[in-house]
Amino acid sequence: MDAPWECIEAKSRGSFRVFDLRELVCRSPRTGQPHSFYVLDSQDWVNVIPVTRDRQIVCIRQWRPGTQQIELEVPGGLVDAGESPMDAAARELREESGYTASALTHLGTMAPNPAILSNQCHFFAAFDACLSHKQELDAGEAISVVLVDQDEVPTLIQTGVIRSGIIVAALCYFMMFQQTE
Repeated sequence: MDAPWECIEAKSRGSFRVFDLRELVCRSPRTGQPHSFYVLDSQDWVNVIPVTRDRQIVCIRQWRPGTQQIELEVPGGLVDAGESPMDAAARELREESGYTASALTHLGTMAPNPAILSNQCHFFAAFDACLSHKQELDAGEAISVVLVDQDEVPTLIQTGVIRSGIIVAALCYFMMFQQTE
């Protein structure tokens, strides 16, 4: 049954640093019965794939509390209020890695997890990225920069070295973009 559910009530369940928790009570189009769902409302996110002139992808390594491990990722973060996704991508690239690029290319936008998240994630490529600044890390960040040969990315994904779903999606968008160029 492809009919949308009728949402009959929304309740705030808490506000936290990077998201708000909302309970939705929605009526099933199949049974007519109400069911509670929980949604995390957050600003949109960005991830940027910075590529140097010698085909190195600028990656970052940082500890993630969800896995309690250091993960290999690409720069990214929240889009600030009033900021465009492209401006957020350029800012996050500079802050987290110290790299900049003269132009960014939008690769695509996806819903990270529509079952529980209301936001979108925007993916960008930054070609001819070069080191131009010192990192500008937030107090809660400890990030090291790692250059990865572009041709190694599929193996890093297949072997679980890169394992964040959002980062894998960003790199897939990037690889699809490369195939069309």
